[in-house]
Amino acid sequence: MMSVKTYYFDKASSKHTGKVLALAKEYLIDNPDIEHVVVATTEGATGIAAAKEFPDNKVIVVSHQTGFAVENENELSDANRLQIEKLGAEVLTATHVFAGIARSFRKELGTWMTTEIVAVALKTFGQGTKVCAEIAMMAADAGLVPVDKDVVCVGGTGRGADTAWVIRPANSHAFTKMRMKACLCKPLEF
Repeated sequence: MMSVKTYYFDKASSKHTGKVLALAKEYLIDNPDIEHVVVATTEGATGIAAAKEFPDNKVIVVSHQTGFAVENENELSDANRLQIEKLGAEVLTATHVFAGIARSFRKELGTWMTTEIVAVALKTFGQGTKVCAEIAMMAADAGLVPVDKDVVCVGGTGRGADTAWVIRPANSHAFTKMRMKACLCKPLEF
């Protein structure tokens, strides 16, 4: 039998980023067989912090796709991307697994597609939980994490981090094989 502590924040906030990374690091120290940490970042601050926090792990920083907020632009600045890479982490910029083409149909026609419904269902556990599931599959699809080993994923609500999960990733075409194994931390109110 195994015991995993879950830490609950009163509410969602980017102010929890340092604590989330510390809790993830504590878990990784106790579970040295986990090599990969997958972290969501928008403008780069969380990605930089994670790259600094986990120098002994393979860190994958997942950014928003180009055009997410503004056509032809990526919110992750070139300077922050370069800093993340200089710290030894990899940056993944790709289409969001739960959005992509499905989101275009919802925006244009008001029609909800399966992937966005799955995202809404995951958000019942908090935005960060949905993000962790999504970035685990994105990293698997890019070949940056294995699908037969656990990884630690860090996500949040808006900016920063407030959620961390231990996940057995799956490729997006095998979504039902992904396992959300242990919640390390999340907000109670979101």
